[in-house]
Amino acid sequence: MSGEPKKVDRRNFLYAGLGAVALVAIGVAAYNAMNPSVVTQTVTTSVPTTSVVTTTVPTTTATTVTTATTITTTTGVQKPKLTVLFMSTYAPAINDWLTARTLVWASKRGVDVEISTASYMEIKPKILTGVETGNPPDLVFGGGDLVALLAEDPKARHIEPVDDVYKELGEDDMVEKLVKWYTIDGKKYAVDLALHANQVHLIKSFVTEVGRKPEELDTWDDYIEFAKEVKRRHPDKYPLGFTLGKCYDGTETWYLTWWPHGGEMCTGRSSTAVKFDSPESRENLQRIINWYNDGLINPQMLQADEMLNNNAYLTRSAAFIIEGPTPYYAAVTRNPELAGDTILKVPPKGPKGRFTWGSQWPLYTFSASKNKELAKDLMIFLMKDKAEYKKMILSGLLAVGPIYKSLIEELANDKNVGHLYSVYKDSIPIVTFYSYPLSEPTKAMDTVQANYLVADLFSMTLIDKKDVDTAVKTVGDQIKEIFRRTYGQ
Repeated sequence: MSGEPKKVDRRNFLYAGLGAVALVAIGVAAYNAMNPSVVTQTVTTSVPTTSVVTTTVPTTTATTVTTATTITTTTGVQKPKLTVLFMSTYAPAINDWLTARTLVWASKRGVDVEISTASYMEIKPKILTGVETGNPPDLVFGGGDLVALLAEDPKARHIEPVDDVYKELGEDDMVEKLVKWYTIDGKKYAVDLALHANQVHLIKSFVTEVGRKPEELDTWDDYIEFAKEVKRRHPDKYPLGFTLGKCYDGTETWYLTWWPHGGEMCTGRSSTAVKFDSPESRENLQRIINWYNDGLINPQMLQADEMLNNNAYLTRSAAFIIEGPTPYYAAVTRNPELAGDTILKVPPKGPKGRFTWGSQWPLYTFSASKNKELAKDLMIFLMKDKAEYKKMILSGLLAVGPIYKSLIEELANDKNVGHLYSVYKDSIPIVTFYSYPLSEPTKAMDTVQANYLVADLFSMTLIDKKDVDTAVKTVGDQIKEIFRRTYGQ
């Protein structure tokens, strides 16, 4: 078998996930991310008036689709129109649920609604353009690393507080750290729809082949020694499915290996509080370079492609990856044999502890939005009915987990899915924010993260052949400068 993973493009990856829609009846047309670049979609709703639904939005790439759905009523009475921007997810059933529930809400409230969908790469520039032109959407789902960027500065606070939403939803039942991620100056500026927590996707047949048991793999040293054993048996494979490109997953590779070995980003909001330029950073960068030079990581992983680690798992060219459970979702829906050969585990432990990456999936509205109160009402509608909310979580087949503590316990003890959600439950205490150890919304860190700055370490050393000290100092100085510009010190 060739050591180069077979390319699985985003269109095919998303298409494969459609099989999971049957798991939960959510009453909406199938997610259309596999359609051509110009899409016309018709949606039938229960709005008791004549309705016309039109979707016609071109997209600029073959791997992402942006759609806009407008429901226009003809009652003769001018209705408010809520504009909604949803991030497309790798679990199409989640987007289907969001759309269906939004249309139900619109029918109940007598509101016209325009729903647009953008990929996680497209959504940030769309949001920023709307803010800059004074015409942001009324409600956004996604783009979490923009929340502090747009809300931390009290003189330019573009995001509207949603403390009243939390009061309606019941904050006492929410995972506390997920509330903290959106709290600035004592006010809350977003609420997480769900949590996408990274887990090890370990292919069991590789483990048994080298004479080990999955439970024996616990520390980073364990996993690296295991990877070397796999490499000796399969020289054409790259056992570590770690992305190194300038993208979300490239930065996650850094954090997931850095934190357990003592890496820290910042302890406050000033350039002097930045801790990046450290022995721990140099040691971690050298560690990853060694893995790359030992043939444990595919050189293809230096591309800025979010799908490469998913593909490494799906094609079995890697023995394990660390990712939110969307690749497992894809395996269940398109390759049950692989899913049956997979065990999900919390990420490896290092000398300083065990950590995992948690992606933000927030709902929020803007101070300049025309229908802020309606947007908040929709947030409440989407999340307050826990029976409906549970349908959304289950429709994603572990792609995300709930933010409610009571529902985490319920799912972890469920006889059908408990073996999966117990891993999610174990991830909650170790899930970490990219401003760790500050672990609070930090405008400067949102700038660092939105530009995938730490992933430059890999290209600087592995492509440009700069030495480790130069790479770490260069990125550290850039991070400090961003903090200095942001906070004036």
